[in-house]
Amino acid sequence: MKILFVCTGNTCRSPMAQIIFQNLCTKNKRKGVKVQSAGTHTSCGLPQNNKGVQALIECGEKLGKTTITSTKFHHSMIEKFDYIVCMTYEHKLWIGEEYENVHAMEPDIEDPYAGTLDGYKKCCKQLQQELCKLYGRIFN
Repeated sequence: MKILFVCTGNTCRSPMAQIIFQNLCTKNKRKGVKVQSAGTHTSCGLPQNNKGVQALIECGEKLGKTTITSTKFHHSMIEKFDYIVCMTYEHKLWIGEEYENVHAMEPDIEDPYAGTLDGYKKCCKQLQQELCKLYGRIFN
């Protein structure tokens, strides 16, 4: 199973979602799940946002040893992933809503970029809640 999380810059929301979902898989002893993230409007190789990393830590997430850097979304990715989960419906529209494996988070996950640490923690907590639901829909 391959899952891709998509946001705009791939430095805040989608890397946070990637880590949270990986942790859910580890906690539930789910093997064989590859989780990645990408951005619709980004350059490759940008570091993960420091406030996003801090929010993950403060919300109890394990970061692991993998360093996440930004990856630009390419339409060739559509056929490589079982699930492509967009942070907003607008991201889904940008990719193309005609694809059966492309989904949008409901409700939209607002971008905390350039906001306060509290804004990043709010985003992280929302992702934790919504990704638990998504995990249940995919695997139960």
